[in-house]
Amino acid sequence: MSRVEFLLRRLTELERPLLVALDVDGTLAPIVRDPESAEIPTETLSMLAALARAPDLELALITGRDLRSLQRMEQLEGIWRAVEHGGLVLAPGEAPAERILTPEQREALDRFRVWVAEHAPDAFIEYKPQAVALHVRPIAETNPERAERLLEEADALARSLGLHVRHGKALREAEAVPYDKANAVREILRRSGASSVFFVGDDLTDIPAIELASQNGVGVFVQSDERRGAPSEAAVVLDGVDEVAAVLAGLLQHSVA
Repeated sequence: MSRVEFLLRRLTELERPLLVALDVDGTLAPIVRDPESAEIPTETLSMLAALARAPDLELALITGRDLRSLQRMEQLEGIWRAVEHGGLVLAPGEAPAERILTPEQREALDRFRVWVAEHAPDAFIEYKPQAVALHVRPIAETNPERAERLLEEADALARSLGLHVRHGKALREAEAVPYDKANAVREILRRSGASSVFFVGDDLTDIPAIELASQNGVGVFVQSDERRGAPSEAAVVLDGVDEVAAVLAGLLQHSVA
């Protein structure tokens, strides 16, 4: 029995309604050098749209991206969205409320942003409403030592400024307010009325949600060349976005049968 077949069998056993909660980058969209160039394949978007309409399913995208960045990649209807690692959770059709930082939080983020712009102008810098993310994958391709040094220095600076530090693949993110994808999953479970959850993610930031899903359904880790093997003993492992797409296709077929 293949990994995909094994996972589909487990999914059919989960109590409905089932929350299908999916990370985006590295799970639905292949990892690319420039995060702004990442795309969810057309076939996967079509499957997601169909899953959103399937009976007894709730579909959620849970990502570190901000809302603007996610909306560039998809315009799906009838889905939940949790952006900025759960900093903002939106029900289907819900508009985002304004979130306000204190002057001290804003100043700390501004100082971190200035440092990143000065020390890593060739990196990809992601500006979010409550965070600044430094992506060093472009640098690591030619100078891995400098990339690692930048991550360490960014980590130290963010902590000295009183910011929360998030680690990811070739990433350091400084956050004014810390959030957690597991808490986002809990909120969507509560608000949607789903009885169980199927969560899929590929990075360190996904581990809390994977572990939560493993206790309330199925948690899946998507391995890649950058990170092999499951970070949690409870996680099922898939190999790349193609296997994720295969599982979604099987789940869709079962859900509409």
